[in-house]
Amino acid sequence: DIWLVLPDDKECELAKREWTGQRYQSACRFTSIRAAVTAVLEQPTSSAVSSPEDGEKKGDTKMALAWGSTLASTLDKLQGGDGILADSSTLDELDATTPNRLHLVCQPGNGGPVEDWINAKQLHVESSKWLGSPAPMCIVNGALDKVRDGYYPGIFFPALAATNSFYQQFEAVFFLKPLTDKGCYGWLYRVYPEPWQVVLQTPQTVQRGTNSEVRIIDTVALTSKQRPSYAQAVQALVQAAASVLSTTAK
Repeated sequence: DIWLVLPDDKECELAKREWTGQRYQSACRFTSIRAAVTAVLEQPTSSAVSSPEDGEKKGDTKMALAWGSTLASTLDKLQGGDGILADSSTLDELDATTPNRLHLVCQPGNGGPVEDWINAKQLHVESSKWLGSPAPMCIVNGALDKVRDGYYPGIFFPALAATNSFYQQFEAVFFLKPLTDKGCYGWLYRVYPEPWQVVLQTPQTVQRGTNSEVRIIDTVALTSKQRPSYAQAVQALVQAAASVLSTTAK
């Protein structure tokens, strides 16, 4: 069972409308972070699953709310709406006690409220309390570096800072990030379980008859079992660029 967890209800509505393949839609349950967290918080306790730890009771934990969406929701309710701001009927029904499921979380926080990262962690923690073991979570385009590397100061975002140890546990299974510095261009790249690579890209003009065309030449500048720092990646690009330039000049 796969929960396809989108940033909000509107994104789920649009996904259902645009991604119309029946096999695709039947392979997973379309939902939002709001709906998924609500499901694991409200699901009744079953004798088949474990009880909350440390004497916690259901309802003690609440979903983190973004001030922007909260304001918009309140204004919508004042105007007679339901406060959800989307067609919530497009969300699939969820059963938080369903075992053997995967939470596929798409783009939490990145371009949206930081509370998405907080709620993604909460989804994982709360599901583990009711299932007895945590449901695996895969995050796509989550910009986890912003959470792990202190992009948001903990003094101003204490709840987000508290998720750091959780996101440090994630393994990059596919990573592709552009690098542009010191006149060089390339990529930091990895496909699990292969090592990390820094790839330099350089343009090369090729003559084809009376016409010339520009090709992009890829050069592996660095491979590493550990993810290189930004400074190490840029240094590798610079050294590789100098080597390429030396070769072409001969």
